[in-house]
Amino acid sequence: MNKKYQFGDVEVEVPEFDFKKVYPIFFLAIVLILIYLSVYSVRAEEQGVLLRLGKFSSIEQPGLHFKIPIIDEVYKVKTSKQFVEEFGFRTIEPGKKTRFSSNTYEGESWTLTNDLSVAEVKWQVQYIISNPKDYIFNVKNVEGTIRDVSESVMRKIVGSLLFDKVIKEGRQSISIQSKALMQEKLDKLQTGITVKMVQLQSVIPPSIVMDAYNQVARALQNMEKMINQAERDSSLKLTEARGEALKIKNQALGYQYRIVQKAEGETQKYLKI
Repeated sequence: MNKKYQFGDVEVEVPEFDFKKVYPIFFLAIVLILIYLSVYSVRAEEQGVLLRLGKFSSIEQPGLHFKIPIIDEVYKVKTSKQFVEEFGFRTIEPGKKTRFSSNTYEGESWTLTNDLSVAEVKWQVQYIISNPKDYIFNVKNVEGTIRDVSESVMRKIVGSLLFDKVIKEGRQSISIQSKALMQEKLDKLQTGITVKMVQLQSVIPPSIVMDAYNQVARALQNMEKMINQAERDSSLKLTEARGEALKIKNQALGYQYRIVQKAEGETQKYLKI
């Protein structure tokens, strides 16, 4: 049934709204919204952290789960993914021909050694989230914490070594030590992070002193080459001298044998006469 309303000289007829017909639709919509808010899924590479009234409740494994709308809240954490943090360089496009950023990151890569030289150390840290509860609750900025800890550890280890050892044979030792020390510090902070690998990409002198370093390296190589050549010549001359001495000695022994034999023969001849 329509109702009529008078606005001055104009009469407007408005259809009457029947709320009884709308109630089922409204109720169904509420039920569907509650169902939508109650159901959630956790992917195979994730774990869910369930909070109830803002407090930790449980860790949910991959699959379909239910929660109480408004009261419960779920944070999904990728526990199977391996994350990477890069220091001193940035990867633009990974692949067979990996492209790296042309920008410089001296603030991350330049490190002071024990003999007060500067080495440019570029490395990456690979890690996984092993404890999603600690990852969510204990540290506000886990990625920033990982970067700060890694830089601190790398500077401490490189700072305890001489420049030549860092540049040449110390790479594997630095990687192993830094991984262990990083894990120790992250465990103390209860970050829920497990460091899988610390990989040194390059350990070189800074670019501003690279030419001077290469000149020194070439000079050392030339010096080593000359020393090796001198030792080779010395060994050759010594061998020749020993051979000549042995030849003279053998000739002397032969001459001695002939003289002795001749003298003995003369003696025998004399005795017979």
